[in-house]
Amino acid sequence: MRKADIVVSLLFMLLGIIVIVDSVRLGFMWGRTGPASGFFPFYLGVGLVISSLIVFSNALILYRKEGAGRSLIPPGAIKPILWVVIPSTAMVVLTELVGLHIAAAMFLGFYMRVVGKIGWTTTLLVSIISPLSLYITFDKLFLIPLPAGLWGGYLLRF
Repeated sequence: MRKADIVVSLLFMLLGIIVIVDSVRLGFMWGRTGPASGFFPFYLGVGLVISSLIVFSNALILYRKEGAGRSLIPPGAIKPILWVVIPSTAMVVLTELVGLHIAAAMFLGFYMRVVGKIGWTTTLLVSIISPLSLYITFDKLFLIPLPAGLWGGYLLRF
């Protein structure tokens, strides 16, 4: 766990440094008309670097004193994580292909039936009504088209 704290704090520190460098490029001082474009991001980056340094130093001190500590992912915990990551990734890929509405219906149906072990009636109702209500609300009423994907626009015309 402490190794993960050290690695993540270093990654956040790197992110903070990137924000600071870009803020300096944009200008981070207070100008005649108020704050420059990089004013707020600069101080957010400074806060991120300082916070990351604190976490890094505490984790490093504990690592040297007590060792690595407990495991980041305990035995048997990877399976539930994968039951979330793999279907979610598949939904993102499907959204690019068939659009948000159809991908959401497929994701909800799979997740409710396979992971949640919910009955077919409830699964079908929720996985059809939810994306359909999103389609009606956003695409038809508010005229805000949600992602249609490569083939979703053609599939929703029928």
